[in-house]
Amino acid sequence: MNLKQNINRINGELSNNFDEVSVSEKSDIKRGNYIELSILEKNKNLKVIISKKDLEGDKFNWEYFANPLNESSDLIQRNSSVSLFIEDVKDIFNKNRFNSEYIESIK
Repeated sequence: MNLKQNINRINGELSNNFDEVSVSEKSDIKRGNYIELSILEKNKNLKVIISKKDLEGDKFNWEYFANPLNESSDLIQRNSSVSLFIEDVKDIFNKNRFNSEYIESIK
């Protein structure tokens, strides 16, 4: 698969499973070119960063903000495949894998 196909597949699966999904292309000196996903499910938000270079293959590394309201919060490292990415996202939401500051703010 190529980058565009992977992005489209991930976006489609996320859109079919969560309330709101947005995909944006970004670039900075530290990360280079990357995709930022914002996924909203009920009152929780997940912000994911995936390097475009990593997303060219089936398996890729990605990060998400421990507190999506604070982009200086810790970034949690994950590894997924395109076909199992949706399961990893569901796991984060279902098990509240955010920092305590964020969990308190959404109660």
